[in-house]
Amino acid sequence: MKKVILVIALLLPILIFIFLRFFGKNEFSIPTYYENGVDNPPAGCHRNYDAPYQVSDSLLLGIGWSKIPVLIVADSSGSVRSDLNRLDDELTGRVQTIFLTGKDENLSALYSCDLLLKDPWKIVLIDDQRRIRGYYETGTRQEMDRLAVELKILLKQY
Repeated sequence: MKKVILVIALLLPILIFIFLRFFGKNEFSIPTYYENGVDNPPAGCHRNYDAPYQVSDSLLLGIGWSKIPVLIVADSSGSVRSDLNRLDDELTGRVQTIFLTGKDENLSALYSCDLLLKDPWKIVLIDDQRRIRGYYETGTRQEMDRLAVELKILLKQY
């Protein structure tokens, strides 16, 4: 009797593993922001916020977008650049990074009206269909790790 229980105790985890391996499906998704349009547009912004909201093609092409997922970064400090370089090494150029920095009034309107960027967010992830897929803080390891995971999920989907 003890041998039967021992065999069952050893085989059960193996059978569960095999079952999950062949019949289980691990899928993760990341949110798509503003699928129902922008509920509360920023004050002073006179843009068309149709549902689902997409960043304008002309704006993205004007800043050098190459029609792949893009990170638009509003912080060019050395630590942010090194974190994003680490990500670029991991993802081998499948994501474009564009740094927009300065105090220009046009950049301020771009951040608040087009990218809907608010403090403390400094990075926006936009997919190849011009949809906003994430906002991230700079300077924290957890946010950079979350960005890396969400980029990998996004790239696996496309």
